[in-house]
Amino acid sequence: MRFRSDRVNRKKGIKIILTRAKLVSLIRRRPLPPGDMTIRLDEIEAADRLSIIRKSTEDGPIFKGHAWDAFWIYVVGLPRCRELMRQHEADLQPVTIDTTPLFAEGLLRQMEGEVHRKYRSQLGLALKSTDFSGAFVALAHDTSKLLAGLVTQFGRTPIPFEALYLCFSNLVFDGLTRFVFGIEPQSEHGRKLCAAYQELGGNGLVWAPGLRQKKALSCIADILRNASAEESNQCKNSLMRKMQAQGPIDDVMMGNLIYMVEMGRYDTTAFLRWLCWFAAMNPDWTDRIADENDGGPVAEAFVMEALRLEQSERLVRRVKRDFVVDGYLFPKGAMLRFCIWESHKLPDAYDRPFDFDPGRFLEDMPGPERYSPFGTDKHQCPFAAFSVNFGATFVKAMANDYWVSSNGSHSSVRGLYHWEPDKSFSPILSPRFSGVSP
Repeated sequence: MRFRSDRVNRKKGIKIILTRAKLVSLIRRRPLPPGDMTIRLDEIEAADRLSIIRKSTEDGPIFKGHAWDAFWIYVVGLPRCRELMRQHEADLQPVTIDTTPLFAEGLLRQMEGEVHRKYRSQLGLALKSTDFSGAFVALAHDTSKLLAGLVTQFGRTPIPFEALYLCFSNLVFDGLTRFVFGIEPQSEHGRKLCAAYQELGGNGLVWAPGLRQKKALSCIADILRNASAEESNQCKNSLMRKMQAQGPIDDVMMGNLIYMVEMGRYDTTAFLRWLCWFAAMNPDWTDRIADENDGGPVAEAFVMEALRLEQSERLVRRVKRDFVVDGYLFPKGAMLRFCIWESHKLPDAYDRPFDFDPGRFLEDMPGPERYSPFGTDKHQCPFAAFSVNFGATFVKAMANDYWVSSNGSHSSVRGLYHWEPDKSFSPILSPRFSGVSP
């Protein structure tokens, strides 16, 4: 009954917003973007991922539609997205999980004005001064150990989704725990931290945090403070240690650090599956990675091309006040989607845009008008370089020791957070040192 009531309220909300938008359009003599409000954009996209690109060809790069029981405006093309964001940042509200019931101000990505500048500056200074090299060495070692364990268990047979996802989830969580908090996963604090994070989310990111999340957040914060008091358990080059060097960590920053790990573990685990998928589809590139010297650029280029083709999908904002762009009215209350995935596939941005070609990032690094997988404005993810390095470390460790092939579907499906490889996709790892390729 509650779900039905929420659905009814959302439908009433879209009618109110659309009615007001039409009235303002008449008064200001500015048309709303083109588009049919009877078409469910979320449904046609789920059935056909290329539908939004075709829609932008038919209606133009700015168009409206009905999606997720709301009035949406879609914008396609990175230059247009960046310019709109630059001119109307004050008119837009970032949309993300609302953690304000857990800690004041919420996540960094939803902060605005002076508050945003303050906390982003603190985080930026800490990131610049943190040497993650030792933690990346540990990540490479853990990756090799994890993959060897999978080969021992499954041999040269397909690794099923459940086993692969669990292993990748543990690898990512252990790595982020070490990078952000400086806590070794197998330590007493590490084991307590893992159990507390299970209470915070467990099987997925909770988008409506409640009492359970509040208790878990408090428990995690206590574990981190206790670990910080014990020098032996705190890595000197962790992000949290560098934050502490600037002064006491308040509840807002502590909440953000905790949720960086919470949100990062789901996104990164999903991305590792994509990296396996691309490795299986493109063995020539994993051979090049295996042949390059440590620290070479091919693994990073592999990851950046994977981000261009997958996972980097959209930015969402809510219009706070009416404004006009390209002659179209963007009405208050509308949801605004910057279509990053589609923008990365436009022919004026890349030649052969749907082909996997890491060479794009070896020959000439594209600028932000063509490549923006981590955002397009002041809320751009500060962990961009870190994320690429994380993926490159994983790919390098995998390519060094294994040929990757696959079994099952090679198609993508709409998952809980992102598009992802079909669950039937199962990688097969063949040890390179055996001399027998797959």
